[in-house]
Amino acid sequence: MTARLLAMLLAVASLAACGEARRAPADRGRVEASMAALGTVRALHHEADVYEGAGQFAQASQAMRRVLDLRLPQGFGDAESVRADAWGRLAELDLRRDAPDEALARVDEGLAATPRESVLQARLFMVRGQALRALAERAAGAGDGALAARRREEALAALERSIEVNGRILGRLTDGGPR
Repeated sequence: MTARLLAMLLAVASLAACGEARRAPADRGRVEASMAALGTVRALHHEADVYEGAGQFAQASQAMRRVLDLRLPQGFGDAESVRADAWGRLAELDLRRDAPDEALARVDEGLAATPRESVLQARLFMVRGQALRALAERAAGAGDGALAARRREEALAALERSIEVNGRILGRLTDGGPR
């Protein structure tokens, strides 16, 4: 863990601890459970970084599966985001190891579990587009021009969907409308 990340975690923990004296015991427990969940997710992402850096994509994927299997606290507001991020990273790892079919399946699972529009949902659509592009290239290499064209169209549609989702988010958060 980097010194900067450790400092950030300690700052968050100390801020939460400052307010704990005024919170009911149940609230303190929920805060601590949420902090523990986020700490675990961060550690698993760092673990995946180490494995990915060594070219050990299966082990990096296993770390992301552990994020998906993590029992998050009841009422944890970022659960969908945490899981969408893990699905996206799993699919990207599949792409890194040249498994676009698996990447597409993972991203579709992630999209099914991510109904709320968010930047992480937009990321899933982007990775879907990347997987479909890779499948188009594979089909073209195999001489199947019709399938390659269909996959390219699907890739462009997924990428456009990512752009649209991000545009709506930007519109809500900036001047009230997409540009």
